[in-house]
Amino acid sequence: MMQLVTSALAATLAVASAHALRPTEQVVVIHAKDYAFDAPKSIKASGPVTFRLVNDGKELHHATIVRLGAGKTMKDVAAALQKPGPFPAWLTEVGGPNPALPGGTAEATLNLEAGTYALLCFINSPGSPMPHMAKGMVGSITVEPAPPGVQQAGMPAADVTIHTSDYKFALSKPLSAGKHMINVINDGAQAHEVVIGELAPGKTAQDVAAWVGKELMKGPPPGKPIAGIAALAKGRAGLFPVDLKPGKYAILCFVPDAKDGKDHASHGMVQTFEVK
Repeated sequence: MMQLVTSALAATLAVASAHALRPTEQVVVIHAKDYAFDAPKSIKASGPVTFRLVNDGKELHHATIVRLGAGKTMKDVAAALQKPGPFPAWLTEVGGPNPALPGGTAEATLNLEAGTYALLCFINSPGSPMPHMAKGMVGSITVEPAPPGVQQAGMPAADVTIHTSDYKFALSKPLSAGKHMINVINDGAQAHEVVIGELAPGKTAQDVAAWVGKELMKGPPPGKPIAGIAALAKGRAGLFPVDLKPGKYAILCFVPDAKDGKDHASHGMVQTFEVK
């Protein structure tokens, strides 16, 4: 009898232990509007976090997530954003959903360390050079340490990898029709993003680059963004899903260059591909 009780107790403890150590998955929903974020104030650092951006506004929005250095606050972020040029060394771009059309959604999965993070929208309104963050589209989120005994879940499996560098995209294999999970790894010295846009008939990636840069998104768009990941600092990585149908597409990076302030698309960081 004692042996049966001991065996039953051991089995119960094993189940409880397995339950306590079960990897957890998080989906954090961020609502974007013109011009603010509605997001949780804090989340647990228990492994990969999928950020789902829901665009409730009438304009295009994304959520660039940046990690604050030790001892820094959102007041420091506000002061830093007033200064032109690249971010200070204590701000690190870690990715984010990029971008979402009005009424649409975008997702990105990131593995974040505990700390304080800012949410920023660098997209401008049509015809205006002022980014939405200058209109108050700034938020913050705290990633708290994982509870004791919680096993971190692994990152989702990716079937395509995009390596970014100064100023190129390198795909592990051609993109085909259907659903993909894309892993983006930044090998460049500067931060880079990935924007995948579906091209309008007769339009090119260069048309999209000019429409966003020189034309400030005035007039009919030469394409529409369908998926991507916001800026990643050197050595950072993140994943995003995309569902491709037959057509022509462009991959672009609009992060401002550290040297001249022009977006990286102006430096040739564009690539076109076709899905048949």
